[in-house]
Amino acid sequence: MAHTAAGPGHLPVMQREVIEWLITDRDGLYLDGTLGLGGHAAAILEALSEKGRLLAIELDETALALAKENLGVEDPRLSVKHGSYTQAPELIREMGTQLYTGVLLDLGISSHTLEGSGKGFSYRFDEPLDMRFDAGRGAALYDVLPRLNEGQITAILRDYGEERQARRLGRLIHNASKDGNLATSGDLAGVVRSLVKGPAVTKVMARVFQAFRIYINDELSALEQFLDQLAAILQTGGRAVIITFHSLEDRLVKQFFKRESQDCICPPRLPVCQCGHRAAFRVMTRKPLLPSADELAANVRSRSAKMRVAERI
Repeated sequence: MAHTAAGPGHLPVMQREVIEWLITDRDGLYLDGTLGLGGHAAAILEALSEKGRLLAIELDETALALAKENLGVEDPRLSVKHGSYTQAPELIREMGTQLYTGVLLDLGISSHTLEGSGKGFSYRFDEPLDMRFDAGRGAALYDVLPRLNEGQITAILRDYGEERQARRLGRLIHNASKDGNLATSGDLAGVVRSLVKGPAVTKVMARVFQAFRIYINDELSALEQFLDQLAAILQTGGRAVIITFHSLEDRLVKQFFKRESQDCICPPRLPVCQCGHRAAFRVMTRKPLLPSADELAANVRSRSAKMRVAERI
């Protein structure tokens, strides 16, 4: 069945590389843990035979609806679920499916989510400062911020945004929130602009908004949880393909693959292994794969993408 590879204005990152590394068996069973607008899912379905199967999961309910539109016709090979990729083992059990041939995570945020969701993800718009991918999970940022102290806000900006001016910005954001002046993305952008001037403001703004988005959605913990589940999801020879977009995510993936490709992970000073750990993966990409020059020219948003691949052993 033919599928549209992407919806209007949506370019799936490193699509060719994903298919080349992920699809090892056209009759296999695959998981797309971050469906987004459906670009990678469409490409995977095109690569599969009639016997192949794809389970796709998406947390953002508005993106999920658009993905269904973009994918078009009903395909018996495709199952789409609303939820977090951390729920994959539970969803797999519910479906009664077996171990998977390949798993894809694309941790990028679509242009629609950033600019069309109305949830305050972008400093370019003045929207309610919600920042939840799924409005049914947790509390909105505008409700959470007044409960955080200055030190906690500073830590968020430092740890999740790697922002050099975290302390000064943390103080300003805390004061604005305490005074009830931080309800929209425009309010937050205004606080940043009150401190940062000139060309640097755009990059600082991006780091601040990234930091709060990661925090409110607990993104790094979700990634760690999923990585710990990978070995139980993949069959021997099955591959995990993970695309990250900032150093915090990439570091987690790199360290996980490195650790899980080794037998003993005891401290070097121990003369005899005491951990009993056994390698579960073989790293397929010594260095992360990067978008090609052609892709960078066609899709500037792909510039931060890094793809790592590991195979279950």
